[in-house]
Amino acid sequence: MMVLYCEGVDKLMVVHNVKHDSSCSSLLSIGTRASRDVAFWDVECACLEFSVDVGHSVDFAVISSSSNTVVCGSSDSGVVVTISLTCGSVDHTSKAEDYRGMTDMTVSVDDIFIATPASGVMILSITQDVVTGCLRDPDGPSVPTKLLVSSHSDRQLIVGYKHGLVQIFDVDTETVVCSMSGHSASINSLHLLSSGQLISAADDHSAIIWNNQLSRDQESGDEFAMSRMYELQGLETGVEVRCGCSESEVNYDAICYTVDSTQQLLYAGFSCGVVKIWNIDTG
Repeated sequence: MMVLYCEGVDKLMVVHNVKHDSSCSSLLSIGTRASRDVAFWDVECACLEFSVDVGHSVDFAVISSSSNTVVCGSSDSGVVVTISLTCGSVDHTSKAEDYRGMTDMTVSVDDIFIATPASGVMILSITQDVVTGCLRDPDGPSVPTKLLVSSHSDRQLIVGYKHGLVQIFDVDTETVVCSMSGHSASINSLHLLSSGQLISAADDHSAIIWNNQLSRDQESGDEFAMSRMYELQGLETGVEVRCGCSESEVNYDAICYTVDSTQQLLYAGFSCGVVKIWNIDTG
């Protein structure tokens, strides 16, 4: 076992192949909101490569493997900071009133996507540090809550909204190519399975697997067909893992989700400390 010491950690991310002369993994740690620091560790040597105080809280952090950078976003201040993982310094900083209250962030090869309450999804060039576009729900003002770059094309962005809608945008034309209705509350998780199917989860305690149409021609804009829905409330199905709660404390409000696409498993975390695990293939 290896131990790395730091004051406080809110997020951890494994980073692969940052050093050009090595294939070993490194670790990126994000300190608490108060500490405002980003630290980069050499796992093999168990040593700190660098630590950067970004000057703002870090609510979101995503790795851009194509540019060897980590992009950090502060919801409070509306600041986006790009840090080089090779030299340990800040490449550039962007700040805009539209970024305040950001709800999610992700990156593609060329762009940073920022989900904002007032302006939809802002597109920021990862190299030129300028806004190149904006993705909005054409049917009205909607608040995006979750973003996912399609594995079929980094020019497609999947967006989940507060009112439960899921849309797929063509980034270049800034148009919706597919719209999926099935949830009744805020989308909080989007994942692509190894089969190419999309799985979404929401605050309505449900997860939906959508039929694989991401690789097809979508000029018609037809909606995805719902393949299967999981009710993430109660304990009728799935494997249960308890984390120190008694029966009297059980509160089956699902608050977080993740997917292991390799083993086809869906994990749901509940307020009471229970983690439920579903087999995606069998339900």
